[in-house]
Amino acid sequence: MHPGSLGGTRDHGETLEREVHHPTGHDGEVDTVDEKPEVPLIVPTEIVVVTGADGPIGHRVVSSLLLAPDVAEVVAVGRRLRDGAWEPITRVVDARLTMARMGLDDPALVPRIESATTVMLLGPRGGLDIDGTGGAELDLAGTRTLLGALGAATHLRSLLVLSSSLVYGARRDNPVPLTEDARVRPNASIPASMERASLERLCSEWAGERGISCTLMRPSVVVGPDNGQWLARSPWSTAGLQVSDRTGPVQFLHVDDLVSAIELLRTNGPDGAINLAPDGWLTASQVSALKGPAPRVRLSRSLAVLVAGVGARLGLAPGDPSMLVASSAPWVVANDRLRALGWEPAFTNEEAYVDSDRGGLWARLTPRHRQELALGGAAFGAVAVVGAVVAVIRRRFRDDSRGSSS
Repeated sequence: MHPGSLGGTRDHGETLEREVHHPTGHDGEVDTVDEKPEVPLIVPTEIVVVTGADGPIGHRVVSSLLLAPDVAEVVAVGRRLRDGAWEPITRVVDARLTMARMGLDDPALVPRIESATTVMLLGPRGGLDIDGTGGAELDLAGTRTLLGALGAATHLRSLLVLSSSLVYGARRDNPVPLTEDARVRPNASIPASMERASLERLCSEWAGERGISCTLMRPSVVVGPDNGQWLARSPWSTAGLQVSDRTGPVQFLHVDDLVSAIELLRTNGPDGAINLAPDGWLTASQVSALKGPAPRVRLSRSLAVLVAGVGARLGLAPGDPSMLVASSAPWVVANDRLRALGWEPAFTNEEAYVDSDRGGLWARLTPRHRQELALGGAAFGAVAVVGAVVAVIRRRFRDDSRGSSS
């Protein structure tokens, strides 16, 4: 028990009450009063600005912030914000929601962010997706303007930036896994990795000049029900167009785990880079087993990128053409630093994939398919599919049960 506390805790978690004796003055008798320790109240003082709030990741982060006991106001920034997007939550919480339907370079945004204590740069993202964060293209010019406007935010303490593990580069000589100490080596052939490295440099230099903590969040490929169609047609699922000599494993970070990591880093984030990824990774053959039978075309890297570029111009590509290069070499990361902060992923790589690509093998698995998978030497794939499906169904059932009982 800490000095000065009124109570302690038994090993099994019960709260002990201390008897406080007060003399009454009647024949030396005493009255016994049971006093319970008071639970300290958390006063909401934080004002958090979230850019890219009109995207799937930003929307979920805003929802999480509105429920946080220390948050007094959330400023959601995005051109495509919908009326009533968070209405079910705002009806029952005290936190104030301010919606700013504007770009990062809009002068009207300045008075809405000048009292911010934390800014989360989660977007906007544009163009075709490459890593599951909503788009390969970043608004670097708008970000620079926003940072200039934040110079007047005297209460600002921390800046959180959504980047990508792609900044390490997709390279065959990368160690597996990469730690935060690895050099940033973005591929010139992957514009998205170059832009994310530029974003990190811009934000870290700006924050360093002002003594503000800047957390550079580097997630692996982000997946969830919102981008399942993109995942199903992307090289990450080993379907469709592929690079013939692909050697890279892949990590699938579920969007729910990404949001929980961001919320943890808001209050306990380091000043510097941190990897966001589940435990371990999957090889291309393991992903193929999860995906199941699917059309695949394998070409050399240069020819595959050329064909993908033509498909993008015709509106037929599932994602950014350079995704083929990104998926052909390893850039999987270690999550030790994030776990040391107390974060735990709720989804494995397999479970995250299954929950996202709902048109994959698990959706059409029959006893005959399972037998064929086993006889074909893909027993791991069958076990992974069944185990991941069961885990996801159980989790969804628990979530539904909690929702119906609340």
